[in-house]
Amino acid sequence: MGVIRHKIWNEVWQHKGRTLQIVFIIAIGAFAIGMIIGGRNMFQARAGESWRASSPAMITLAVDPAVDDAMLTSLKGIRGVEQVEGYIQTTLEWRLAPTDPWQTGGLIARDDYTDQRYNQSQLLSGQWPTRKVFAFEKGDDTAFGLQEGGVVYIRLNDREYTVPLGGVVTNLTNLPPGFGGTAQFYTTRTRLGELTGSTNFNRILAGAPVYDETTVTAIADRMQDRLEKQDIEVTGAAPPPDQPRRVADPAVYYLQSNLDSIFVIMGVMAGLALLLGLLLVYNTINGVVSRQVNQIGMMKAVGAGSGQILLIYLSNILIYGLLAFIVSAPLGVLGAYGLYMFFINVFNITPGPFSLSPPAILAQLAITMLAPILASLGPLRTAVRITVREAISTYGLTVPTGFLERLLAGAQRAPRLLLLTVSNTFRNKWRVLLTQATLVSSGVIFMMVVSTQQSVTYTFGDVLFSILRFDVAFQFEQPERIEQIEALTLAQPGVEAVEMWGLSSPKMWPADRPQSNEDQSVQLFGVPLPTRLYGPHLKAGRWLQPGDTYAVVLNERLAHKTGISVGDRVIFDQGPHGKSEWEVVGLFLDPVLVRSAYAPRDTLLREIGSLNRASTIWIQTTRTDAAGEAAMAQALRQFYEQRHFKIDAHGLFFGRDTAGQIIELILNNFGVIIALLGGMALLIGLVGGVALSGILSLNVLERQRET
Repeated sequence: MGVIRHKIWNEVWQHKGRTLQIVFIIAIGAFAIGMIIGGRNMFQARAGESWRASSPAMITLAVDPAVDDAMLTSLKGIRGVEQVEGYIQTTLEWRLAPTDPWQTGGLIARDDYTDQRYNQSQLLSGQWPTRKVFAFEKGDDTAFGLQEGGVVYIRLNDREYTVPLGGVVTNLTNLPPGFGGTAQFYTTRTRLGELTGSTNFNRILAGAPVYDETTVTAIADRMQDRLEKQDIEVTGAAPPPDQPRRVADPAVYYLQSNLDSIFVIMGVMAGLALLLGLLLVYNTINGVVSRQVNQIGMMKAVGAGSGQILLIYLSNILIYGLLAFIVSAPLGVLGAYGLYMFFINVFNITPGPFSLSPPAILAQLAITMLAPILASLGPLRTAVRITVREAISTYGLTVPTGFLERLLAGAQRAPRLLLLTVSNTFRNKWRVLLTQATLVSSGVIFMMVVSTQQSVTYTFGDVLFSILRFDVAFQFEQPERIEQIEALTLAQPGVEAVEMWGLSSPKMWPADRPQSNEDQSVQLFGVPLPTRLYGPHLKAGRWLQPGDTYAVVLNERLAHKTGISVGDRVIFDQGPHGKSEWEVVGLFLDPVLVRSAYAPRDTLLREIGSLNRASTIWIQTTRTDAAGEAAMAQALRQFYEQRHFKIDAHGLFFGRDTAGQIIELILNNFGVIIALLGGMALLIGLVGGVALSGILSLNVLERQRET
């Protein structure tokens, strides 16, 4: 046994370069998987804990017009309702200094922040909103420059106020700034009444004793029916804002599906890194066995059995795995914590105490101890089956003569150095194949990541610019006269083209089935025909034509979700303006407004009682660079304000005024995924580099033995 221990130690210690390569390559794969599992488990646990601690509402309704306390109290008497709470959510404009341009923000007002039932906000520092003092959302200091103890200038109902900021609050139902969220402020219901003249609630939260989707949906139906009998329009308002729902499971964080997708992609890439690393382990062990065939023969000649030989090489591999675990485990813990904090900041969640993830550590242990053994089974099987005669008759360097060898033997006039180079490179064809597989796979994966980034940029850059041919877009608070606004705007310097569009938010359902409370609310645009400022990216059917009346083109995703195709007829419910039936003539791609639909402007305006008046304006300017667009948007805002045309603070596209700002926002949202994929691609590239280094080292050692 002493000889065996000496050989095992000699293999590990005397060949330090090879040991470091194997340990490093195993550790990379284990580190990547441990980091992802640990970071995912830590973040999901913290996100779930924080989400549940905020008492998410099972039912979230947006109502128009807003309701008073009496109506809210009446809803508490509905069968199955455990509690009901109301709050006010609106938009405002804000800036840090009097000379700064106005930005869009959100404002939430509650009766009593110390007595919240659902969607609870948590005070992180400072004080709750009181009197004239506002609070702001966690993360807005970094994203927007807000400061506790500072002031902010706001504009509500055309009046400006200087507001002190006294506290930092977090509410997980708000969209994080990293995902396109705007600055969020908090005030009291009393103070909002002083600012706007209204204290009625436009958001209603409710819950049941136990969540059951069917039961809670029935409760939401009863609440909606009671409200609609009072001519109150009801829509779902549970997050996320781009896919609002009436009913949501309070145990499930609303961005969980986004997280799951990200971690699945990262997990796949980590698995690929491990697989590529194991190819190097296979090559290395195969090379070691090939070089030590004569040693194996001598051991068998003096009585060593196949089991003892297998024990020697398995022990070496286990030592490599143990060393890799010692390296990867602490790095995996640090990487998991770094990934956890990265997601904590991106999703704007308050971090919890540091904790280890046992599943991540166990996964790393299993990978480092078992994966190398599995990768080495082929070479080890060859080693233990070799006979003494075969072992002592070869140095382990001979290979069968093939076509390439015969071809090189016949190339008498070729330079000897060239022949040696080609022969040595392709002598072990299986090793060459595995090396090329590792390098090619690393390169392909790296190119996939780069291509993904370029595809996102193309889809949300070039494609969107070809669709959104306007440079600036605004939404007015009230419909304005089309001829007047278009004439005034066209007279402004730098304006090239103007179109006023209609806009409504009806509920839609297929005409061949009855209306239900789950029907989708859509953004229905009335398009002047023909239009210069919108280039439809059609997926099926046709675009709107002059002379069309009750024809509509739907977003492809909206149509798929509602089971509608070209040629079907749909019903639009415009609330007090009644219902109307339309024919779907086409489907289009629009990755920005996924619930959008387009109809002839004159027909839509007639249906909503707004003939010759429209609420949105789309403007093409002579300035097409980002800075020029922003300057034009600011100048036009001031122009409209001076003439008392009120611009909606929230805007058409996530509070952004220009096409460049819209596209920049969307690309920034994908930046998180691209950054993570880029990091994993670098790890895989590192694996490929180490693999090439290891194979070159094996080739050098073999050539040394030949000399």
